Amino acid sequence: MNDAPRVTARPIAAGGPVAVRIEGPGATLGDLLRAWQPLCDDPGVYKQFAEPHFAPCRGCAVNCCRHAYVVPDIVSLRQLAAHLQLDLPRLARDYLLEDSLRAGIPRMRTSPCSFLVDGLCTVYPVRTLICRFYLCTPLEGFTEQLVYAITLAGMAATRRVLRGMGLIPPAAAQAGHGLSGFDLHLRRLLDACEGWAGVQSFLEAADYDDIPLAVFLRREVLELQ
Repeated sequence: MNDAPRVTARPIAAGGPVAVRIEGPGATLGDLLRAWQPLCDDPGVYKQFAEPHFAPCRGCAVNCCRHAYVVPDIVSLRQLAAHLQLDLPRLARDYLLEDSLRAGIPRMRTSPCSFLVDGLCTVYPVRTLICRFYLCTPLEGFTEQLVYAITLAGMAATRRVLRGMGLIPPAAAQAGHGLSGFDLHLRRLLDACEGWAGVQSFLEAADYDDIPLAVFLRREVLELQ
């Protein structure tokens, strides 16, 4: 039996960008996340905002959770709802920004995050992909494109589910004024990836291990960003 990891993630060189390599067929998003997590905990991985730059994420004084722009993927949103014993409509009303929902962007309340207590995440096992992937470390080009493509697909799946529940208006009725340039750019990206197979993979998944990485490796997906 071959127990070698199907995905690896490590710096190309000391202090250099992180590179993901898919080592075998059948690799899933769960495999990628298991390879990714040690980067956050490793004091040997360069982190731009850490003091000193080589440190684990835990205990970082900057704490990205205080100001991160988070749109949850549908897997994490469903798991978070189960964790909090809420249905999705109630979770959306309590934890997503109402103005952003009207604009077609299911953004979580932040500054700081609602789940940040004494500098620590209280929903760590069910945190979103944006939270899992955030690393203030340079990423190699393919790796950056792959992470962006996966995260976009998960966000688009969330938007589709919430739109189906009537919590996000149809595109023609979405608010446009008062949005930042970043908001508008993100909305365009979410619109563009609606038809991806990866979005459907998220919709059908109960867990990250149910999502194959292969659907995100197509050129048109990696080049969208």
